[in-house]
Amino acid sequence: MSLPSGVNISNECLSTYKEFLHKRGANKPTCLIFKIAEDEQSIIVEESSSEKNYEAFLQKLTTAFDRQGNHTPRYAVYDVEYDLNEDGKRTTTVFISWMPDATPTRLRMLYASTKEQLRKALDVKVSIHADDLHDIEWKTVLRGASGGRL
Repeated sequence: MSLPSGVNISNECLSTYKEFLHKRGANKPTCLIFKIAEDEQSIIVEESSSEKNYEAFLQKLTTAFDRQGNHTPRYAVYDVEYDLNEDGKRTTTVFISWMPDATPTRLRMLYASTKEQLRKALDVKVSIHADDLHDIEWKTVLRGASGGRL
């Protein structure tokens, strides 16, 4: 699937996301992290993890570096589990676009121009754009996933 930016969404992204949605059990992935490949031709899966700890996921998402040692953007999907008490437990998949403030303008534009196409291809309804860690604190993500009910 080619995007207006010229970056393709790899078939691996789509098939890994389908597995993310449909797999059950202890090894079910809770998060996927995507990146634009070094050749800037396609979006690829960087990691699939069944780690249940949000802070561990956040650490992986926000500590990616390029060859020059600069923080780099990433896309991610994360299954947010929460309890609405009498309405029961819920799980909502959230799309996160991580764009560190120090990202060079050209790379920022490339990630920004592909973000919505990836989100739509994955058909994720809840989306959070983050420029700093405050934007993706657990309470912020939980509020977004629950539609503001938590």
